[in-house]
Amino acid sequence: MKEFFNYIFGRTARLLRKQIAVLEKELAEFKEKLEELENKAIVVDLQDDSDMNVGPKSVRINFYVWEDWKQFCEDHEEYSKKQLISLALKEFMEKHQ
Repeated sequence: MKEFFNYIFGRTARLLRKQIAVLEKELAEFKEKLEELENKAIVVDLQDDSDMNVGPKSVRINFYVWEDWKQFCEDHEEYSKKQLISLALKEFMEKHQ
């Protein structure tokens, strides 16, 4: 009888270890995907300038970067181009101060 319980306990323990390993792998993949999503989130954190009389600005930009930029803006049309370019410049300046 003791051998039977040891056999059942051992088998159950092995199955549980396998299931735990699968869950750990799935959790790691989930965390990785969640981190990717969080890193892709765009957070608009700009000082409000709606009360200022702001006119258009003119800059020269590499042709290929501009084409990529236009596509990026289309893919994120929930934000204005003004917000996106302002955020891009702000992040660049903060990173390279």
